[in-house]
Amino acid sequence: MPLSKHDKNIVGDVAEDLIYDVIIIGSGAAALMSACRCRDLGASVLVLEKTGRIGGTSATSGGGIWVPNNAQMAVAGIADNEKDAFDYLRNVIPADQISDDTIRTYISWSSKMIEYLGQIGVPYSPVKKYPDYYPSLPGWKEGGRTMDCEPFDGRKLGDDLYLLREMPQASKAFGRINLSITEASKIQAVAKGWQKIAAKAVIRYLADVKGRLKGRRDRRLCMGEALVGRLLLAVRKRETDFLLNSPVIGLFREDNRICGVEIEREDGQLQRIKSRRGVIVAAGGFERSAEMRKRYLANPTQPDWSAGSPGNTGDLITAGQEIGAATGRMNEAWWAPVVRWGEKTIVLFFEKSKPGLIIVDRRGRRFMNESITYNSYGKCIYGEDYTLSDHVPAYVIFDGHYRKRYMFAGLLQASMSPDWMNRKAFGPDGLLQKAPTLRELAVTLGIDADGLEATATEVAGYARTGIDEKFGRGSDEHDRMYGDERVQPNPCLGSMAKGPFYGAKLYPGDIGTKGGLVINDNAQVLDEDEQPIDGLYAAGNSTASIMGDKYPGAGCTLGPALTMAFRASNAIMQFDAG
Repeated sequence: MPLSKHDKNIVGDVAEDLIYDVIIIGSGAAALMSACRCRDLGASVLVLEKTGRIGGTSATSGGGIWVPNNAQMAVAGIADNEKDAFDYLRNVIPADQISDDTIRTYISWSSKMIEYLGQIGVPYSPVKKYPDYYPSLPGWKEGGRTMDCEPFDGRKLGDDLYLLREMPQASKAFGRINLSITEASKIQAVAKGWQKIAAKAVIRYLADVKGRLKGRRDRRLCMGEALVGRLLLAVRKRETDFLLNSPVIGLFREDNRICGVEIEREDGQLQRIKSRRGVIVAAGGFERSAEMRKRYLANPTQPDWSAGSPGNTGDLITAGQEIGAATGRMNEAWWAPVVRWGEKTIVLFFEKSKPGLIIVDRRGRRFMNESITYNSYGKCIYGEDYTLSDHVPAYVIFDGHYRKRYMFAGLLQASMSPDWMNRKAFGPDGLLQKAPTLRELAVTLGIDADGLEATATEVAGYARTGIDEKFGRGSDEHDRMYGDERVQPNPCLGSMAKGPFYGAKLYPGDIGTKGGLVINDNAQVLDEDEQPIDGLYAAGNSTASIMGDKYPGAGCTLGPALTMAFRASNAIMQFDAG
């Protein structure tokens, strides 16, 4: 049955007494997977979503899941084992943040989780050439641990497809055509055969005549849309009750146990809903709360620097604190460099690795390796202790050669879409400032012109030798993954000599916060004395990340979120999955 039945945004017939075995808060991947698992284990389930759209940040993400030693790696001819996985994570994540036991739990249970996803119709496959983010460390692998969700035919969802939160335009070809991680990575890397992949995607999109009559939305779902779309279909098949536009106001206890929630209904009335077994919180972080960002994150900071879901204002983290739950890592986020175009926030995932682009401060000087993992941008910009502010904003600069050859923030390369076709992209209200010379660009952006010209000269020298003497850009597999293999001796370094020149303000944004409720290895929420709160479980960005302050590889947001949601579901149903 459709999610929008009778225009009340209700799935199923909500029981008159409003009592369920399990209440799940949120509608992202972790929440939907928990709903499926608890239903499969015999529970009556209610899923509560604050907004009018399904999927949270999961739906707008790349949808990748980092699963070390997954069974499909061997099928693909990639060797991995639990020891290598443990050695890698243990060397990436500081020991004072995450215990050995938690790392081992993740390695073991993420494989069980991915097997369960396959059973419920959410198949994943390893991406062979997607390296872990710290190549120099023991146990590192050049690919296979990051897994890509198989594309999904959104027509199977019927009208519910249009309740699914959509990927940002900058993640789509031509702003509208969906691509898988494998397809997007080849196009962004300008790898051999990328034109064929792009052409095939365009032809497929245009051939969906019925879809085009309904609108621009691509009905072939990829990345996060595919993950959430597949999970949503699985939830529907299990006849799970679902309420949209139903923010949770608080948790309540009976007999020292969390036994339900209070929600605000669409008519503004408050209503209590009880749970026999407990509550699973998978409601995202606090990235959209100006007050919480100012209190917990490095400053300056703004909610509109985040690519997280609009509903993620930390409501359930605050509700947990009110009933005595412990919180941790509240100063951390899944950092990412972002640029702004009007009201849009665009994350630079791939663009920063291409030759001919640099990032500088107000003095016109580089201060980091631009090709580093996007999560590392937080400490590169704010400093190791998150106490600096002189790099906010920073500035991303590139030359005419870059503009001709590479996409930037969803803007197609000039060889396919010249500047005259994109006039709204340039100028004070656009994505980029443009000038015939570096000096004129510096003046427009308010950067020291002498410093910027000196930096360009310095980088040109590095491009000739292939060695970035200051920051080592392009010196490892991670950096080079999104470089341009046609450019030698270093695929990440270009001369920056061809005008016109382009620039934009760059902010320390994020794809979500990673601080929240502290959980144990069964995903039970702990109180300030480190004791489990009976009846309360959590997963995803509502929790203090089990990856600590690091980002070991692509999919280390969704991987732990889904794994701990799987753990929570088994624990709340008292099911021993071995």
